[in-house]
Amino acid sequence: MEKLGNIANSIGLDIGMTSSEQERYTGEKAGGPKSNIVVQLKLLLKRSMRENFRNKVKIVIQIVQQVTLGVIYGGIYSIGLNQASIQDRFGILSLIAIGSANMALASTVRSFPKEKAIVSNELAAKLYGTFPYFVGKALSEIPQIAFFNSIFAILVSAMTGLNSSALKLRRFLGLNTLHGLTSQSAGLMIGAVSPNSDTALALFPAIMVLNIIFDGKNISEESTPKLLRWVPKVGLIRWGFEGLCLNEFEGLEFETKGPRRGPVARNGEEALARFGLGTRSLGVVVKAQMLITSACWFLSYVGLKLTRQKYQVMETPEPNYEEEKTKTG
Repeated sequence: MEKLGNIANSIGLDIGMTSSEQERYTGEKAGGPKSNIVVQLKLLLKRSMRENFRNKVKIVIQIVQQVTLGVIYGGIYSIGLNQASIQDRFGILSLIAIGSANMALASTVRSFPKEKAIVSNELAAKLYGTFPYFVGKALSEIPQIAFFNSIFAILVSAMTGLNSSALKLRRFLGLNTLHGLTSQSAGLMIGAVSPNSDTALALFPAIMVLNIIFDGKNISEESTPKLLRWVPKVGLIRWGFEGLCLNEFEGLEFETKGPRRGPVARNGEEALARFGLGTRSLGVVVKAQMLITSACWFLSYVGLKLTRQKYQVMETPEPNYEEEKTKTG
């Protein structure tokens, strides 16, 4: 029995022993992982980082995606300071916000449900806790998100004429990375609450379409149906697009001559007011995205807790004294 207990404990298998019996036969206390939460977090973070950088083919493909998008945008857009450049700026910034959200959501929705199926078995075996696993998973994604978004941001800025100053470029890098992180956290939430990958993939198009509709320029807040007025407040693309616009149009002075559409906008503030985007600051946008990210992480954690696998614990059968008496009598 002692040997069996040791084997079961080493693989995280519950063989139906009580806490006192398991402690007696294995030397370990029952009811949870053997290591504390700090050690679990350290090891799980290291494992997640290793998994992220192990797939070299995937990394190369993602780099090629970012470079290709930057080259395409650079070949189409050449942004100056005439009146026509106002529409060009809004157009390319909208494409950047939509593209970043789409790639972050799609890649996470495809991959995380498959990982969750493996992790659920380990969580059910109590090899580690849900909280340290999820924190390690979320933190391990940040370096890659920052790296890939930085490649794209630097390339598209250099080729199109966006972000005319070093300060704007630094803020553009930060805003684009934050936008990617927020979208990735939404993908984690979809994967965590979905029972399988098919369900997650079915939810993805609907969520993406809603985010595009309520991106801040397709419909005004006043025209949004009352039952849906909460959607723009949690919109991934809306906050990403607004942050990029506030950063880009700040301090710009436009030429009043040349081709234009609509009334003349002399500066960036007037151009933002035309789209109703000049009422909030970058700080408000960043705060909103951080709140959305935190909420998605929390819901992802809850989803993992509720959808993880559970097994029936084997219990020692109660002895039937009457049957024993009949046999001995």
